[in-house]
Amino acid sequence: MKAAAKDKAINACISAGAVACMWAVWLVACAVADDGYIIPSFADTAEKFFALLGSGQFWLSFAKSLGRTALAWFVSLLTAAALAFACAAFPRVRAFAAPFVAAFRVVPTMAITLMLLVWSSPRVAPAIVGFLMVFPVTYSQLTAAADGMDPGLAQMARVYGISRAERLFRIYIPQMLPPVLSQAGANFSLALKVVVSAEVMCSTFDSLGGMIYQSNLFLDTARMFALTLCTLLAGGLLQRALSCLTLPVRRWGGGA
Repeated sequence: MKAAAKDKAINACISAGAVACMWAVWLVACAVADDGYIIPSFADTAEKFFALLGSGQFWLSFAKSLGRTALAWFVSLLTAAALAFACAAFPRVRAFAAPFVAAFRVVPTMAITLMLLVWSSPRVAPAIVGFLMVFPVTYSQLTAAADGMDPGLAQMARVYGISRAERLFRIYIPQMLPPVLSQAGANFSLALKVVVSAEVMCSTFDSLGGMIYQSNLFLDTARMFALTLCTLLAGGLLQRALSCLTLPVRRWGGGA
């Protein structure tokens, strides 16, 4: 117990040192550039940051961007889970799904965003882009978890005549879900990054990406840095919060 606590404290110190290093790089770059339009000072960025926190428009935009991100993440999780479980129950399904997943994985984000902007709207396109980017990652995690399962469990289930539905809920889900949910926070952060980036390209009204686009349009670099910092902090906090999902699923999966 003491060794684990000591290890956590060391890791926390190392992480704090990494943050201090990034801050130092920012300060040095700001001093070298000596131009607030290129790299704003930390003081100007902090002023804009706290001004945003006191703005109702910012929180409305943040809520809408977060809603799009949550929708993209949740739908991608459900879709990937349904497809992965179908692949586990019917192995031929994986061969059919492989080209679709490969296409989603390699499609250029900018190209798909511009096409979706023509086919849909600036409010809808970012959520679809987020889904298309997160779905193949989640699906790969689920199929990797399925491949790592003990084949003896499935064999034993077939020998004892356990139905496919029972196999799904008593064997496949408890074995596949824990490692995937342990990555839920990272996937959500990825979805947030992609959604906000798509909002910038679509200049979506009432969104974090839309505010970043407007800041760039008016050469308000400090505000753009502040909005980016808000997105980074939100992604980090949400990733940390969602990592708590590993606690209940470890028990379901039979872990300690």
